[in-house]
Amino acid sequence: MTEIKHILAAIDLSEAGFRVVAYAQHMAHTWNARLTVLHAVHDLSYYSGVFITSTPLDTLQHNLEMEAHEQVADICAAACGHETAYETIVVTGRPVAEIQRVIREREVDCLVIGSHSTDKPEHQLFGSTAERLLHQMLCPTFVIPPARVVDFVSKG
Repeated sequence: MTEIKHILAAIDLSEAGFRVVAYAQHMAHTWNARLTVLHAVHDLSYYSGVFITSTPLDTLQHNLEMEAHEQVADICAAACGHETAYETIVVTGRPVAEIQRVIREREVDCLVIGSHSTDKPEHQLFGSTAERLLHQMLCPTFVIPPARVVDFVSKG
């Protein structure tokens, strides 16, 4: 059995992000593990030629990355307070590939991710990041479903 020494909470910037970090923080505190919170910003260069805007894509990309850093910091501060030390990482690329890369490079022992309902059209067409990660997982993974996320935070 794997000893959990390093937990990665991979979040999007939806309302579930706070709850996923809170759950991961609780686990890190309980297991005396290191906590890293990751957000992957989609690389807009994949949409070059498809996405038409008056603002250059590199400017949009930079703005998305800066906003992500601020939002991840806010989410972590609200969810963790001063109880648990944590590190935040914002990367750019394809979320599944970037999460897997960080797991390998940082020797993560456990992944905590949230899932959304499948009522979003993009999830029905392409599958969610959580679903794709589960097919190729490199470490034990806790998937926090929407209902469980709400239950944990209200009780926690």
